[in-house]
Amino acid sequence: MPKIRRPTLLAALFAAGIGAGVAASAATISAGSATGPPATTTTVAAKPPRRPAYPSRASIAAAVRYLDARAGRTSLAVVDSAGRLGGTRLREHFQSASVVKVMFLTAFLQRLDADRRGVSALDRSLLYPMIHESNNDAASAVLDRVGLGAIARVAREAGMRDYAPGVGWWAFTQTSAADQARFFIALPQLIPHQFWLYARGLLAGIEPEQSWGVPQVARPRWQVFFKTGALPSEGLFNETARLERPGVTFAISVFSTADPSMAYGEETMRGVARALLTSTPPLG
Repeated sequence: MPKIRRPTLLAALFAAGIGAGVAASAATISAGSATGPPATTTTVAAKPPRRPAYPSRASIAAAVRYLDARAGRTSLAVVDSAGRLGGTRLREHFQSASVVKVMFLTAFLQRLDADRRGVSALDRSLLYPMIHESNNDAASAVLDRVGLGAIARVAREAGMRDYAPGVGWWAFTQTSAADQARFFIALPQLIPHQFWLYARGLLAGIEPEQSWGVPQVARPRWQVFFKTGALPSEGLFNETARLERPGVTFAISVFSTADPSMAYGEETMRGVARALLTSTPPLG
């Protein structure tokens, strides 16, 4: 298989800032008098007002306060629409559970790109159940196809600092909320462009049983591209989501463990989303 080389994306993404305004200027020349040299007058157009980042810092602070009052060990990362990272316990390590399946999807589509192939019926028979219904057998088959090295490469390209492969089972992959929020913001650059619409369809079309937490709060006002993960025996419930509407894109990642029940964990995800989405987003 050809070796895939892609630069680390996040430094460029966050240094530039998402949605920054660009100033425009115009010059006009006025006629001079008959007795002197022509006078030059430069008129600089006013800078368009910079769109405020979304969610606001106040909303992120409210989400942190809500999360701090919940049971168990928790973490929150938000990459706002200006590319700034905020939250709490950003780099605390958690088991990924099924959230890692989006990394599997990305690695698989990168391999198709390297092999100059499209998505075949066999490919779809693995990728669709892996994402749509969070099928673990399909995820294991995808991982067998791409290998752990390809997943580690995706982690490097996304600039992850807290990734480590799972010991014994891929659901035990180590990650952090910060890594996953940044990863979801970078998805359009990590997934080959010819497969981006296909990937968006998968991540937006997850079955209702797996669509708890953020999409329950954000829809229909936002397009939500997301993945949930759970290890109920450990009280672990995770969710990472990319939210879009015209002119505004941001990402949320919430991790929790030692929750008393799945219903409690799902409500934690909804409560964080409600806190973040309380204010009206800027117009696109």
